[in-house]
This record gives sequence, structure tokens and C-alpha cells, in this order.
Amino acid sequence: MGLTWKYSAEHSPSAPVVKASIGAFSLELLVDTGFSGGILLPFQLFQALGLMSRLVPESFTAVLPDSRRVAVYTAVSDVTIESVLISTRVHSAPSLDRRLVGRETLRTMIVTLDGPKETLTLSIGPS
Repeated sequence: MGLTWKYSAEHSPSAPVVKASIGAFSLELLVDTGFSGGILLPFQLFQALGLMSRLVPESFTAVLPDSRRVAVYTAVSDVTIESVLISTRVHSAPSLDRRLVGRETLRTMIVTLDGPKETLTLSIGPS
């Protein structure tokens, strides 16, 4: 059985989102299958979660839709999507203000987007 969410009408057109938490902070993440990373957060939130003290030594670059490249800070954090705990990379930069979940995090799940019903269903994939 999967976890199902209605698309968010806060986006135009409506878009698939998941509800997640990092530590005690709850947030809504836009599903972006064009984003190869784990999770992208606004820089102030990244700092507030204490992720600057847990940066990984590797360097990462975000490639924006207009082909600009932005160096990002990256940390590893546990993220809970409903009752599913996932350890994934979390990225941020002062110039980026999006809340995204990308393929690195989603690859552990079966993701079904139903456009006509405007629903997103996540199921745990085979181990």
C-alpha cells in the first residue's frame, strides 16, 4: 500500500508534492524528477536545521533550467516522508529558494503520478 497526496494547487499548474520532516521541522517538497539530487532547501532553512555543521567534503553543483551552474552546500540528513525514514543528501545555496525532492531520494520508492486524478502515490520499493 502506498502513501497518496493530492497535487498542490499552490503551484500553477497544480503539482505533485510530498510532506516530509527533517528533525522536528515539517515541510512540503515539490517532486522534481529533473533534479538529480536528494532534497533542495532554502539556505535559511538549511542553516536553521544545523546542516552547515554536517557538510560533506565532496563538491556539488546545481544546474538551473537556464543552464546556469550554482555551487551548493551539501549535507547528509535523515528525512522522514510519512513513516519512511531515508538518509539522503540535502543541498542548498544562498541564491536558491526552492523546496524540492529529487531522484536521489525518490529512487528508494515507486513513484506514481496520476495526472488526470492529480495524485502522487509513493510505495516502498523492493529491497
